[in-house]
Amino acid sequence: MENESVFRWSELNPLCLLLRLGKNFLLILMAGLIVVMLAAAALQTFHEDEYTASATLAVNVKSSSYSAVLADLSASSEIASTFTQLFQSDMFRKLVSSSLETETLSGTLSASVIPETNLLVLQVTAVSPTDAYRTLQLMLENYDTLSEHAFQNIILKELNSPTIPTAPSNPVNLMSVCKKGFLLGAGLMIVMLLFFAIRSDTVQTTAAFRHKIDARLFAVLHHEVKNKTLKTKLKRANKGLLITMPAAGFLFTEEVSRLSMKVEYAAQKRGSKVLLVASAAENEGKSTVAANLALSLAQSGKKVLLIDADLHKAAQFKIFGYKPRTELSAMLRGQAPAALEHLPQHNLYALFSTKTDKQAGELLASDQMTQLLEACRQSMDYIIIDTPPMLPFSDVEILAGQADLSLLVVRQDTMPAAAINDMADALRQGRADFLGCVFNDVSSAPFSSSHPGYGYYGYGYGYQYGYGGYRQGRRHRKSQEQEGENGRA
Repeated sequence: MENESVFRWSELNPLCLLLRLGKNFLLILMAGLIVVMLAAAALQTFHEDEYTASATLAVNVKSSSYSAVLADLSASSEIASTFTQLFQSDMFRKLVSSSLETETLSGTLSASVIPETNLLVLQVTAVSPTDAYRTLQLMLENYDTLSEHAFQNIILKELNSPTIPTAPSNPVNLMSVCKKGFLLGAGLMIVMLLFFAIRSDTVQTTAAFRHKIDARLFAVLHHEVKNKTLKTKLKRANKGLLITMPAAGFLFTEEVSRLSMKVEYAAQKRGSKVLLVASAAENEGKSTVAANLALSLAQSGKKVLLIDADLHKAAQFKIFGYKPRTELSAMLRGQAPAALEHLPQHNLYALFSTKTDKQAGELLASDQMTQLLEACRQSMDYIIIDTPPMLPFSDVEILAGQADLSLLVVRQDTMPAAAINDMADALRQGRADFLGCVFNDVSSAPFSSSHPGYGYYGYGYGYQYGYGGYRQGRRHRKSQEQEGENGRA
């Protein structure tokens, strides 16, 4: 194995990243709403409305006529600019304050000259509209005092009298702030989720599988939707996906068939009959793989028995929609005779469970289970055992001592590579020969090398898929012929 710390972009699947974001949609939504609430609270706490009162004055020279001043705008503007500096000075503020017998004036003073004119705009900004108006009015009432000290020949003519402001001069667009806050919070959460997804140790591509997993990539099963129409999705008509269903696509059926051929070849090569199908955790598609593998083998004319040995959370009776007449746990307890049930529509034999048994481990390790498997070996060509997940239960280790072969189902972007390697090591230590892993429920980005419709190559007994259907690859035919010659030898 290569160093697992080496990061490779080829090990990332964009669809897996998008699916992670979709699964965490509520978390992204909550992050955005939290930032919106924090922004609204911050505005209420720290934002203070301000009101601005303004007046427009014309600056004229006493010794000049009004027309002369207009003719010399640059001179008037220069005078207005000088007056602006005086008007904003502490001298004027103190002058007005002393005349009003107050220490300070409420509000902030500002004065500006309209370009290319002799017009002066005075503004007072305060937290109260009344204070802003009162302060500006007092300034206008006392500008003569400043004129006597500064310019003897200046006349200020009031063109626009101040009024009490009715709306804040620094309004906050709450809707805009909320939108920006939501986008900020949601964006940060998306970045965080993508960071953890990129740095996670899960298996997203076949390249990542070969790099991270210390086990053979036995087969790949791509994602297949079991309820393809809106009606079936709403009703959840199909509890499981079987290759005998109309909903099963061509690619999925062929991949399962390819998997069964590889299993059959491995079993014949080793003279084995009992195959264990395991997974590290729940919801990795282990039961679906076991069910379809059994069906595919049965379709080839073999006598196949499917045993649902998950006495903690049985699933096969739901997948097939068949409730057994006798529980497997009852047979193992000696409460009912050991009898196989035949499913004629599938040409398949079954030993199913529906109930949870607290003594599952003891029952699977009992002599009754050993005797049942030995009896089934005599009458069946293949026995497929669906096991409980390995992480929460130790039942697989018990069953691995009674089986001949084992497979580990690994669902795309689900379990850390370290846990998968641990489960593979555990299966290797059992009596059953460990064949490798089935990379399950794989979604590939369009036009990628692993996409089933764009240059996808099967494994071992695979077919080469392209835009025009499929054809058997020359390299795969050659390997099959060699394997057949070895088998005959």
